[in-house]
Amino acid sequence: MQPTIHCSRIAATAFALALGACTSTPTRMDGTAGEPRLERIDRVFTLGPEVARVAVDNPWGEINVRDHARHEVGMHAVVQRLAPRHARARFESRIDGDTLYVEVHLEGLDRARPDTSQGRADIALYVPKQVALLLRTDAGRIATRKRDGAVEAHSRSGEIQAASRQRLVVRSGSGQVRAMLMGERWTGTSEIETDSGRAVVLVPTFGDVTLDARTGGRLRSGFGLSVHAQADGQQAAHASYGRGGSILQVRSRSGEIVLEQLIPAAQHTQLPEDED
Repeated sequence: MQPTIHCSRIAATAFALALGACTSTPTRMDGTAGEPRLERIDRVFTLGPEVARVAVDNPWGEINVRDHARHEVGMHAVVQRLAPRHARARFESRIDGDTLYVEVHLEGLDRARPDTSQGRADIALYVPKQVALLLRTDAGRIATRKRDGAVEAHSRSGEIQAASRQRLVVRSGSGQVRAMLMGERWTGTSEIETDSGRAVVLVPTFGDVTLDARTGGRLRSGFGLSVHAQADGQQAAHASYGRGGSILQVRSRSGEIVLEQLIPAAQHTQLPEDED
């Protein structure tokens, strides 16, 4: 079995960000021809005044986001170059409009059908708290700390943990989702969605929020919200708080939805953990 290094571990690695427009500092630990090769890469992307969003697409592993005060994006990547290809990592970046786009490539491997038994790249990002995020993985985990900017996170089967004071869009097929909506109001519809994955959602009942939740699986609430069986066999819950101007839509085809109440003091706590 090939070894797997998770980004939650590399986030604890000492990481010094160099000042500059875009820098790369690779560190290699090469094994023999049949052994895995480990490569650590640090990069910095300077953000111009026009950049309000950072979009990262990494089908080869995890994305973990941390906040920092500099107006730049720091990246620390741990790349596992696995036999027989020992594929090198390449990070393509561009600015289009108000968005910095970063794509992770493993040379010679198909991004459309990523096979992490041939190579893996886990990345930690350091992003100003107010900058919006658009994050994509295939099977890798996505985790963000509590953000002031809007967050979109998409994964085919990876677990997602996300929290924002603005619009929050979270989608995973079979991965578990944990979402914390921290704002009293936001612009646009916040959407939490899975196919079969479990969704745990903290609802800001102190805000101006309209909640609409529906699933083909089980739906339950930790704060007395009524759950109704629908004619099509689904379970649904609806509620309005304050002026109800901000929409929160929670959907799952067959996964369980757990709705919990967020109170202002709870914004300083961790994202909800499993009760199992």
